[in-house]
Amino acid sequence: MSDSDRRDSDHLNVAVVGAGTMGAGIAGVFAARGHDVSLYSRSRATLDTALDAIEARIGTDVGRVRVTTDLAECVSTADLVSENVVERLDLKREVFADLERLAPEHSLLTTNTSSVPITSIAEGLDRPERVVGLHWFNPPAVMPLVEVVRGASTDDRTVARVMSICAAIGKEVIEVRRDVPGFVINRLQYAMLREAIALVEAGVATIEDVDRAVETTLAPRWSASGPLRLMDLAGLDTVEKVSAVIMPELSTASGVPTIVSTLVADGALGAKSERGFYAWTPETIAAAVAERDETVRLLTDRRGAR
Repeated sequence: MSDSDRRDSDHLNVAVVGAGTMGAGIAGVFAARGHDVSLYSRSRATLDTALDAIEARIGTDVGRVRVTTDLAECVSTADLVSENVVERLDLKREVFADLERLAPEHSLLTTNTSSVPITSIAEGLDRPERVVGLHWFNPPAVMPLVEVVRGASTDDRTVARVMSICAAIGKEVIEVRRDVPGFVINRLQYAMLREAIALVEAGVATIEDVDRAVETTLAPRWSASGPLRLMDLAGLDTVEKVSAVIMPELSTASGVPTIVSTLVADGALGAKSERGFYAWTPETIAAAVAERDETVRLLTDRRGAR
């Protein structure tokens, strides 16, 4: 067994670059699994907030997380690096150039981007083969799955090592074999979001009723079976007939939906500004987040018991 394989199957030194919501959450997941975590931000105040968030999630294991405003110190012994900076290609390229220079040769260099191509992030590096997308979902401690995304130069060994690490910390994993915008989950999600908004804008149904349709029918159905399995269960001959009627009528809009742009221009950013499609208060936000987290946990537990 090589040194890197031994690290993957045992203890890890994990460097998390960026200490916002996702960075703090990822740091907490690894710490809760017994790994030592170094968490980096340029801002000490951000690090303090992150430590509070981690402690609220995992309690005493926060002792496994050390914080630093020195990137070289953060990654100096890293077996795996998780980058979580702003979704800007120029910034990510700058960070990865530093990571390649500062991190050990064996380090896996992962990016938590949800939109920037992995291939573009790794472009210009001496060893782009060790760069891979490791896309987490919010909140990392609750959501059961991560996407491992190949860039054009990512090698098989890098993918295998990252997938092994993710399995060892209790995550389900899907491999995204081509570096397409949005990867798998966001492409599926935004296809539905586009149609949901189109139905509201066309006056077919209200915001509340579109949400209720998903929450009471599609969500529970899809929690039991994915869309392709459901098509098999429905019968592909039926799918063929229904597709002929519905597919030509679905939205094919390619830009940002007007209703979204209008709300954003008005400062209605959703829960963070306490108004968006809905009006929000601190109490309703907390209740919605708690319900989401508990629902995901229950569904995850049920899936694990199958």
